[in-house]
Amino acid sequence: MLTGAAGIFAVGLTLGLLGAGGSAIALPVLVYIVGMDPHQAVAFSLLLVGGVSAYGTFLHARRGLVQWSAALAFAPFGVAGAALGSSWSYLLSGRALLLMFSGLLAVIAIGMLLEKHAEVEARGARKWHWIAVAGFGIGVVTGLLGVGGGFVVVPAMVYCAGLAMRQALATSLVVIALNSLAAFTRHAAQRPPEWKLAVLLTACAAAGMTAGVFLSHRTEPARLKRGFACLLLGLAAFMTWRNV
Repeated sequence: MLTGAAGIFAVGLTLGLLGAGGSAIALPVLVYIVGMDPHQAVAFSLLLVGGVSAYGTFLHARRGLVQWSAALAFAPFGVAGAALGSSWSYLLSGRALLLMFSGLLAVIAIGMLLEKHAEVEARGARKWHWIAVAGFGIGVVTGLLGVGGGFVVVPAMVYCAGLAMRQALATSLVVIALNSLAAFTRHAAQRPPEWKLAVLLTACAAAGMTAGVFLSHRTEPARLKRGFACLLLGLAAFMTWRNV
């Protein structure tokens, strides 16, 4: 449990630093360290990532970085997608969920490694049709695999909503929180979580988020992405090996 708590602390730390990546760590920690079955781990991952993202939103909002209008533009599409994805999750076996998750980690990691620009500038006018498509697609993946989708939300905030990178990092947490909590309510109806364990792990993640937000204003998050991408590739390889 101590190792699991440290892993969940890293979930919050990653979300605070990068505005994304929490669920990439949360699901493997919950399955392979805490010992949950995949469907239970997906539900717990949604609760952890959603709760700690809401807390991170509060921390960033105090600094005036959260752009509420952009977040609320994504929210309806994301929540609808999350509800749909969570209903599909129980149609898959635990092994299928973990293999899909590992494949998604590999795609995200390769995209991060191939990214050429460490910092992207705001793009001006909002592209509403892409906001709808991106928001709904992110929501479906959130509900299905327990993934917050921050690595898609952040660039979508930049390219579709015209936000600067630091604003996008902060605002993405609003979308992640709403999508995750919407999906969690559907999962909890199927299988209620152990609330004492949920509170303990959420507290660990919140502590990590506090540290991550503190460090994010003193570091360039883009510099951390390459190392994190290598970690994701390692997790993807491990999970594929365990499930094939």
